[in-house]
Amino acid sequence: MTMVGDGLNSPRRQGGKTYSEGTQSPFPDKYIMRNTRILRISKAQITEVPMEVLEAARQELVNIVSFEDNWLREIPKDLHMLSELLNQLILTKNQICFIPTNISQYSKLSVLNLSGNLLCDLPMELGGLKLLRELDISHNRFDLLPRSIYELESLESLLANDNKIKGIDASPLGLYALPELQTLNLKNNDIQIIPPVLGNMRKLQKLELWGNPFRQPRHQILSMGTQSVLSYLRTRIPI
Repeated sequence: MTMVGDGLNSPRRQGGKTYSEGTQSPFPDKYIMRNTRILRISKAQITEVPMEVLEAARQELVNIVSFEDNWLREIPKDLHMLSELLNQLILTKNQICFIPTNISQYSKLSVLNLSGNLLCDLPMELGGLKLLRELDISHNRFDLLPRSIYELESLESLLANDNKIKGIDASPLGLYALPELQTLNLKNNDIQIIPPVLGNMRKLQKLELWGNPFRQPRHQILSMGTQSVLSYLRTRIPI
């Protein structure tokens, strides 16, 4: 088995492609991973990640994995070897249509970027990521925010723009269950009504609502910024 970090002079097959003499493999060698603690493969059209690449990443204590802009249809099956190391996992711009239940094993994750995929749901096990601070599910196919998101008690940033989301749950079991939420991006969805109680989420510093079909708040209020929007919503809460 050819290990990561070997020379590029012998033919080898990685990620569904054969790389011959003189052909640059898209997979970083172990020395790059050792120095950066990052496994990054972008714009390489990979459909899988060889086990030996992930094993080398584990040996080099990689804590950031980025497979941006590739052809992955699922999370690489052997990525779990890094589950106790990773604090950032970036899978944006792939063709991923489901997240496996073992996502809960990645207990140290603080950043998870799933934008630009084919997702329409997330497993309840995602709620086990108690250290997750940033979640990006923008540019997918969600028609509602998955219930598992409301279990992410440390979440500070939720980007869910450019989906098909039709409504917002701002109840104590919905967004209100995210006490640390500071950034909420719901632009370019199909939201008809903005719940007034959203105005009571006083930790929100950035609320993006443009590009939805609701009538209130009006554009003039949206253009005044987050605090004006929250203040307006509070005035609409029934007494």
